[in-house]
Amino acid sequence: MSVAIANLLPYFKKDKKIKILHVFLGNYFLASIFSFIDKGSPLAEAGNFEIFTGSLTGILFFATFLIYQHNISKNGVSLSVGAMRFSVVIPIIMALLIFGEPVFLLNVIGIILVLLAFTFLMDTKSFHSIFWLGLLFLGTGIADSIMKLYEQYGLESTRPFMIYIFGSAMIFNLLVVLIKKTPFHLKSFCFGMILGIPNRLTTKYFLDALQEIPASVVYPMFAASVVVLGILSDVLIWKKRFNAKQWIALTIMVVGIALLYIRIGI
Repeated sequence: MSVAIANLLPYFKKDKKIKILHVFLGNYFLASIFSFIDKGSPLAEAGNFEIFTGSLTGILFFATFLIYQHNISKNGVSLSVGAMRFSVVIPIIMALLIFGEPVFLLNVIGIILVLLAFTFLMDTKSFHSIFWLGLLFLGTGIADSIMKLYEQYGLESTRPFMIYIFGSAMIFNLLVVLIKKTPFHLKSFCFGMILGIPNRLTTKYFLDALQEIPASVVYPMFAASVVVLGILSDVLIWKKRFNAKQWIALTIMVVGIALLYIRIGI
């Protein structure tokens, strides 16, 4: 589902008449409906913490989505997905500082490997590309950190949290559309509702996995597999050709991202 989002965005943008803000609006509209009809705690149980963290995460989701689609256009699917998954460094640092969780040697090795991989892959002369990857890294990492805070201090049910995430993202998206006075574009909105299906399911499946499988297994499987599928989609769908250096760097990135999540001290 996560890789489907990455490939749907450039596919929709092939139509020059598509309005990306209306695509996102349709996406958040459908994701909000999914969240509202989902099973879980009633919205009345949500307190100030749930409202604040959910709303802030929703705004970050919208901003990061804009940055994400721009990165895919500039840097391709695999590199953009890699930057998103590497952003786990931010919640790891937060866990170290706030919750006192240890950072193991394998995690440090993972960080070094991913940084090396990005160094090999990026054209360092292209500051524009590096800048947008950095914004994607920060936005995703901060959103993930807030979700980790909710996991620690929020309700056991994620339903109210999800409602506020996608609801606030939709409202913020709508405000931007109104401010820019962009005429409503039905086709873009319908495309967005298609995008809303994998967007909502990505969150749902990830949370379901955490309930059934240890987090130490879920996180590396999710991160590494998404990056690998991102690389495959670049090659098979978008016909991107990687040279030997890039293949080595992408392999190092996958290994490094997997190491970021391993919670074993050596």
